Amino acid sequence: MINDMMEREIAAQASVLADCLGPIASAVSKLAGTEGRIFAGGCGDSVFAPAALAGVFAAMDIDIVARTSMSLAGFTRFLAGDTVILSSISGGTKRTVEAATIAHAAGTRVIAVTCNQDSALASVADDTILLPFTPLSRKTPHTLDYAVTMLALVRLGLHFKGKAAEDLTHILGKVPSLLEDARTRAVAIAAGMGGGKLFLLGAGPDLGSAEYGAAKFHEAGGLVAIAAETENFIHGMNFMVEPEDTILALAGNVAGRSRGEGVVEQFSTFVAHAGLIGGPPENPSWAAEFRSVLRTTFELQCLCLAVANTKNLALESPRAGRDNGSVHLEIQSRLMAR
Repeated sequence: MINDMMEREIAAQASVLADCLGPIASAVSKLAGTEGRIFAGGCGDSVFAPAALAGVFAAMDIDIVARTSMSLAGFTRFLAGDTVILSSISGGTKRTVEAATIAHAAGTRVIAVTCNQDSALASVADDTILLPFTPLSRKTPHTLDYAVTMLALVRLGLHFKGKAAEDLTHILGKVPSLLEDARTRAVAIAAGMGGGKLFLLGAGPDLGSAEYGAAKFHEAGGLVAIAAETENFIHGMNFMVEPEDTILALAGNVAGRSRGEGVVEQFSTFVAHAGLIGGPPENPSWAAEFRSVLRTTFELQCLCLAVANTKNLALESPRAGRDNGSVHLEIQSRLMAR
């Protein structure tokens, strides 16, 4: 199977998330509480994760502000008493390490979330949450590491608020069925998609998930996927849409689902496919919110894989085997090293 590795990483979430919960909980339990503002972020998936979890944090009654590493390093005035949670699987992401260094120098507490205890990020941090797993691959669109990062952030939020975490075990027990449903849904959506652009629309926290989903398609050979706030899409971006395009509105909250349904209804006879991704939580609890985020995340992951398989893209190759893959990779490597 051409994309067996991504399939394995998606499937591994069923067991790895459950296996990671205990060690993450143990590490988190050793941390002191917080006093001032809390920021969380990094580059790419590391900022999409806390943004997507905003509804979960709100239900916990904790304010955790998602910001990119560049925003934190160059445009944030840190204060003594603040906390910044910075995520990087490798622990070596240049801009994230820079953000940690600047925050630490300002007297802000830095918590690193990483797989590498000996990394540059961990060396700058005041505390480190070691993610107790090894990614199967870093060459495919990232799935497993994103979900484990989200789990660590949720567990941190619960710890900071002094809330019971037993519901996490129950939620993770539902992951296998959520994954199975996501695969079925993704295959059906992929079958109806045209060959044009993909628009992923989200409101509130769903915009973070939409940005994560679009990033998976970017990683899958540079496919054209555009994430946008659902309402803003209607105010000009809609003129970009062509009949061969696909519009998917994320439905992880009531307001976003309602507006997304309107967009889908109006465009359904114009584009190749228009539909909804995910669904709102069954109740306003943090646990129901987190389950909703996982559902949306898994559907986006599985959709990326289904589309890549349909297009016969080799996801472990530079730019998935498309032209100029080595050139893109070389440019990216030079830029990320600065």
